[in-house]
Amino acid sequence: MTNSSASGKSAGENMTMRALYFIAIVFVVDGHTSLGDLFDMDSLFRYYSFHLMLFAFGSGYFFSRKENLLGDIAHRAKRMLLPLYLWNIVYGVGSAVLRRFAGFDLGQPLSAYTLLLAPLVDGEHFVFNLGSWFIFPLFLCQVLYSLLDRAAQRMKTGCVSAFLLCLAAGAAVTQMTYEGQHAVLPLFLNRTLILLPGYALGVLYRRKLEQLDTLPTVPYLTVIVVLRALLCVRYDNLAYLLSNCTYFGCGAFGVYAGALLAIAFYLRIARLLAPLMEKSRFVLSVSRHTFDIMMHHYMGFLALNGVFLVMNMLEIGAADFSVRSMRTLQGYCYAPGGRSEWDVLYLLAGLAFPLAVAFVQEKIRQFLCRK
Repeated sequence: MTNSSASGKSAGENMTMRALYFIAIVFVVDGHTSLGDLFDMDSLFRYYSFHLMLFAFGSGYFFSRKENLLGDIAHRAKRMLLPLYLWNIVYGVGSAVLRRFAGFDLGQPLSAYTLLLAPLVDGEHFVFNLGSWFIFPLFLCQVLYSLLDRAAQRMKTGCVSAFLLCLAAGAAVTQMTYEGQHAVLPLFLNRTLILLPGYALGVLYRRKLEQLDTLPTVPYLTVIVVLRALLCVRYDNLAYLLSNCTYFGCGAFGVYAGALLAIAFYLRIARLLAPLMEKSRFVLSVSRHTFDIMMHHYMGFLALNGVFLVMNMLEIGAADFSVRSMRTLQGYCYAPGGRSEWDVLYLLAGLAFPLAVAFVQEKIRQFLCRK
């Protein structure tokens, strides 16, 4: 997950991974709209069977560590946990204001738990920043792999052994949750250990496999699509809810085989899109601000709902817009006639609003630096 303020062209930037991040964050935002799944190829590539593993893979691809362990952890905490807590305060206060003065009934009220502990153990408590639950498990993946990498260096093993160890741990936890034993471990550990093989695969790909990824595109993608289709037939549903770990449509083999095929597929698509990335400032900006989008895309939905609310109040459209649903239903997305084509407006709002927040945030930072 990235959070960059860069603009324009950036020398040495990996445009294949930029394209992969763009694909992944679009899937996340679209999957959270009530009429989502615009790009899941008629359920062949259901978002919830791989999109967060795709993020873990991308993060693992860029893995590096500082020599000092405590310095390494502190650096990661500064980049990820500090903004997580700062925005948690902002959203906590904001949701309390909406609850008190606008009649909203979403999420949990302000408390010591929701301000201090919930960002780590839950992350969905204020709803308006619901996507932020993913940040702490990803942080833990980075820390755990950093420890594994140090141990592997001392024992003179390698990233293959580290990947196999991560896969064994992830498969065990996945199988437990599939069998209804998700309460054996705390939720944040379930999330982390299930994601960890995807992170380790990203490291393994960069260090060992990338140089071997030279197969011709058409037969390569064809084989992946056929295997993915066979896997879908075998398991019927490869999707799972990593956010609460209470629903898994298949066991460990289906989860990781499906994720591997999806990562391989979209990694090649990203390579094909890489030359086009710098041709669109919006697309490149989206790929550089996945942290912001993960944090704020639900507020983008709310902002668009606000537009429809104003239209409804002025009687210039959106006559069947539900104010009650906006106040009480998580992820309410208005769609005249229930037509899924309107979902694209929420997708764009979920991408554009966080970019606006990131732009303002960067301007404030620049102003404070000058002062």
